[in-house]
Amino acid sequence: MTRYTLLLLITLIGLSAAANDDSRAGQENCLECCIPPVALRTNLVSDIALIPNIGATIPIAGRWAADLSWSYAWWSNNARHRYWRTYGGHAEIRAYLGNRDGKNKMEGHHIGIYGQIATYDFEFGNKGYMGPRWSAGGGIAYGYTLPVTGRLSLDFTIGIGYLGGKQYRYYPLCDRYVWSSTRDINYVGPTRLEISLCWLIGKGNINPSKIKYR
Repeated sequence: MTRYTLLLLITLIGLSAAANDDSRAGQENCLECCIPPVALRTNLVSDIALIPNIGATIPIAGRWAADLSWSYAWWSNNARHRYWRTYGGHAEIRAYLGNRDGKNKMEGHHIGIYGQIATYDFEFGNKGYMGPRWSAGGGIAYGYTLPVTGRLSLDFTIGIGYLGGKQYRYYPLCDRYVWSSTRDINYVGPTRLEISLCWLIGKGNINPSKIKYR
């Protein structure tokens, strides 16, 4: 997973550098001409937790944007009774705040409302926790998008809301898994934490403050 994260970072930085060179030279390639403005991203917090993910922030109109993400992890070591399985995602409608002059459409402070779904199966050797069906919820989010280079940004987002669903608790016994209890989960509190590396693609989709014009 460390190799995966490093490869992703190197790829994004390399593509960003190439895109910046094209911008400074005033040249437009196919990537610029054919793709509408969008920010592709990966949540580094999930990457560190061994949960690969991908997301996209798409400008809608004015200061409004849609933010979508999906994650998927399916790791297991049956001999040691260790499972790390989860997948799910969220959809958010957000508004970027403040004066937008001289800024990218997806830069600065933002607030939004979101919905999310997830399912999971975690076991750490002697006890397991499984969401047999989708857990679902939603909440409000606040964040800040910081320009790093002409084509790269860091987005910091936290979401607080509700997440509910059923949870099975089980434990391994004699090469089998024994059900222990079923609980209804009705959680209220932080349900999202993101530090995302964002790659800006599309025509004119740059961070103006990070571009040096010649």
